[in-house]
Amino acid sequence: MAEFKTSARAVDMLGRQQIAGIPSAISELFKNAHDAYAERAEADFIRFKDAFVIRDDGDGMSRQDFEGRWLTLGTSFKSAQSSTVQAHPGPKRAILGEKGIGRLAIAAIGPQTLVITKARGHRRVVSLIHWGVFELSHADLSQLAVPVEELSEGESPDVQSMGSRILSNLRELVTVDDEGLYERIEKDIARWSKTDIVEIARMAGFDLATFDAGTAFIILPTSPDLEADLEPPTPKEAAPLLRTLIGFANTMTPGHSAPELRTVFRDHHAPDNIRDLIDEQEFFTVEEFLNADHHFQGQFDEYGQFTGTVSIFGGDPIPFPLAWPAARGVKTQCGPFKLNLAYIQGRAKQSRLDPNDYFLIIEKLDRYGGLYIYRDGIRVLPYGDSRFDWLDVELRRTKSASDHFFSYRRMFGAVEISREANSLLREKAGREGFATNEAYRQFRAILQNFLLQVAAEFFREGGAQAEIYEEGRLANERMEKARRARSKQVRVRRSEYSAALDKFFDAVDTHAPEARVQEIRAGILAAIETAKRDDSAAAGADRLVRAELAARTQLRELTSDLQVKRPRGVALSADLSRRSVAYEAARSEVLSSVVEPAEREIESVLGEAGLALDAALHRRLRLDQAIGQAVSESRTIAGQARQDLSGRANAVASQAKDVARDAHRALEDVAVGVLQEASATDVSSMNDNAFTLLRNSLEGRVRSMAAAQVEELNAISEQLRAVAWSSEGDGNDRISLLDQVEQLEARVEALTDRAAQDFELVQIGMAVNIVTHEFENSIKSVRDNLRRLRSWAQQNAGLRPLYTDLRVSFDHLDGYLKLFTPLHRRLYREPVEIRGVDVQRYLHDVFEKRLLDQGITLSISEAFEGMRIRMYPSTLYPVIVNLIDNAIYWLSRYTGDRVIYLDKKPGVITVTDSGTGISLGDEEAVFEQGFSRKPAGSGYGLFVAREVLRRDGADITLAAPVADRGARFEIVLPDESEV
Repeated sequence: MAEFKTSARAVDMLGRQQIAGIPSAISELFKNAHDAYAERAEADFIRFKDAFVIRDDGDGMSRQDFEGRWLTLGTSFKSAQSSTVQAHPGPKRAILGEKGIGRLAIAAIGPQTLVITKARGHRRVVSLIHWGVFELSHADLSQLAVPVEELSEGESPDVQSMGSRILSNLRELVTVDDEGLYERIEKDIARWSKTDIVEIARMAGFDLATFDAGTAFIILPTSPDLEADLEPPTPKEAAPLLRTLIGFANTMTPGHSAPELRTVFRDHHAPDNIRDLIDEQEFFTVEEFLNADHHFQGQFDEYGQFTGTVSIFGGDPIPFPLAWPAARGVKTQCGPFKLNLAYIQGRAKQSRLDPNDYFLIIEKLDRYGGLYIYRDGIRVLPYGDSRFDWLDVELRRTKSASDHFFSYRRMFGAVEISREANSLLREKAGREGFATNEAYRQFRAILQNFLLQVAAEFFREGGAQAEIYEEGRLANERMEKARRARSKQVRVRRSEYSAALDKFFDAVDTHAPEARVQEIRAGILAAIETAKRDDSAAAGADRLVRAELAARTQLRELTSDLQVKRPRGVALSADLSRRSVAYEAARSEVLSSVVEPAEREIESVLGEAGLALDAALHRRLRLDQAIGQAVSESRTIAGQARQDLSGRANAVASQAKDVARDAHRALEDVAVGVLQEASATDVSSMNDNAFTLLRNSLEGRVRSMAAAQVEELNAISEQLRAVAWSSEGDGNDRISLLDQVEQLEARVEALTDRAAQDFELVQIGMAVNIVTHEFENSIKSVRDNLRRLRSWAQQNAGLRPLYTDLRVSFDHLDGYLKLFTPLHRRLYREPVEIRGVDVQRYLHDVFEKRLLDQGITLSISEAFEGMRIRMYPSTLYPVIVNLIDNAIYWLSRYTGDRVIYLDKKPGVITVTDSGTGISLGDEEAVFEQGFSRKPAGSGYGLFVAREVLRRDGADITLAAPVADRGARFEIVLPDESEV
């Protein structure tokens, strides 16, 4: 009887040649880690060593599992349970492996793989596989030897010995048809002798000798395609590998389940240049999803009928039931599924996002935009890849953009399916999407119908609910247009004000006011001398009066030239505000030191000269001329203002009439056109759908035009109404619209400045994060070298003091590094249990030396020691550290007992010191940004503490002072934070 035989090349065809590429291969290995109940799967591409490491902390395998399942084609976790299966807490995971060939995808990453795996309660298992041996043309699979060994605790794998066994087996099997294969494999295996696998493992973040549980693959060398897959095709696109690995679990939609598996991909360009490429923040966040312009959420039942809501421009969700006509009362083969889709407008002026947020989300959409599919919470490839428009969205949009609103690169969201409910949606062996069976055809058709019907209902002209979209779009365009116009106007006026300030300071710097005063003084003295020579006292007095009037006019002009009017209704930037304050001080100084003394001097000199001529006549002439000139100038100035106001009012009235006339004409043109088209159309032969579409289209054109015109006219009316002002008391108390706008813009400027300051804090935090990360990388190397030095020091007495000193200094630095751990929020995706004893130990490590030097006692109550609460360590720890740091500073200047007391009461943590307490009037100011009584204090500590606590539902307050205590701060814990 004949029987099937398995050629060695079957492994090569099922593995490297079957998988779509390296990105898909890595994704498959991540899925295997998921099936092994791993919580983390980490991949490290160590470029400068040409090595790739991927590992997980899952169940791992015993030797029996490895040989009986992993090395057996076609077995999977679903079909053959592990002999070392663990009793995992929590829900049972849906198994992703189906065909048992995903593990063979490793061959796509590199030609040889060192496997290290360990199941709890079993020894480590190590195996070396060179995938090139499966290219043997005539060998049977059973003829190939795969070296497998078990390692004792602390024992390192003997890779060279395993490589020799592979070569020995290969020499017996190669034929003339396999020319060059042996030499290539021999060259690859020789690389292990030049590679320190312990160091490679350390770079990837684990220790081979203490490998507790899980599976690791060390691949050496790597395929050139790996580096190529990390290069983006264009500056706007993401690299192929990132497009595939990003969003491995659904973390973008609101209310998503916590990922069962965390994935990491690190790119090591150099020992000190490591990048985490698939961090969660690189993918779409829940906040970005919620801020999108439109949302479509609901579920399709087993008949393809949709029940859900549509939200346009962030408005209230609108119920939108939708039938799938093709169902005809028969259950679909694809099964029920959920949809949660967000969409961003294609033009910034039509979006409700501010320009900066719009730019950032569009940049991300260009890289990762698309509709993703998640089966049991894990991404199905290649859905979501912006290059893979599996619903033909762009194809239909190209044919008719007006009918097909959606663009694939402007949407992001998730279709959620499950293995249980959607079993007939089967993935291809090469992970290139679902097999094109009836279930998949129905699945696509249902979603395509949904997008088409949503576009027709809400976004197409004449759609039943298109007015909602049109009103929102027009409102956003109008607001963007207004923002740009206002921004341009403000920019011009600020520029003019800045130029005027520059001119003023230049004049002051070159002493121009003093020079003009000297010219005026010289003119007065010349007039006095001429008046003395006049034959008539009356003529002389008249000459002096005219000279005085001319001099006073020149001084007023000088004063006016020194005045730079601040633009009304325009808030100044922080820099302009500072320069404005400096201007006021400089102008006041010039007036008091130059202009006012000149006025007094002119008054005095002319008065004395007039007395010498005819005192009574001189004074009468001076009074009459001065009052007459003042009245004349005042009437002229007021008259010009009235003329300007009247002219502007007339211009506005004329423009308003023009706008009203144009609006009426535009509406009449559309109305007449619609009436003509309606009367010329024969509706008797139309079917119901065509008639409804025609009626909605004609009605929509008229109503849309009317709505647009009414909106524009109402906006102008509101502007004119806003010109009115309120008045309290006399006319000087009137508050105009410009005053209100200026106050609002001033508030915006203040918030902008605060955002800039907050950004500085973020940068500081990022810098600390980077320094800590780089220090961790370097400290691993130091730790390893100290371990090696120890053995030499034990054998060499001369080295022992050096080793001891180095060890003590290193432990000191290492201790400080560990202090950063609770401050990293990224390490804690969810709140964790915080124990009082852990906080106490942390504070002791941070402040022990300072407390001892200052003679301060840190007292901890039993309630605090026994505390157990659920919070982010990165929220609570910095707040307590800041309070202790402040208390130490002020107690060091206090002569009484120096005690800091930490206590825990229901819902509250208290931090109290025995100092002088907070000064009266500063109780709330201590929480304000920039406020500090410390010399050179930043004023950020308590402000940031309150902001961070409030973000997480907690708070901080200053308790009322107590007679025998100083300051007592209360950290109010979030609800249900007790454990």
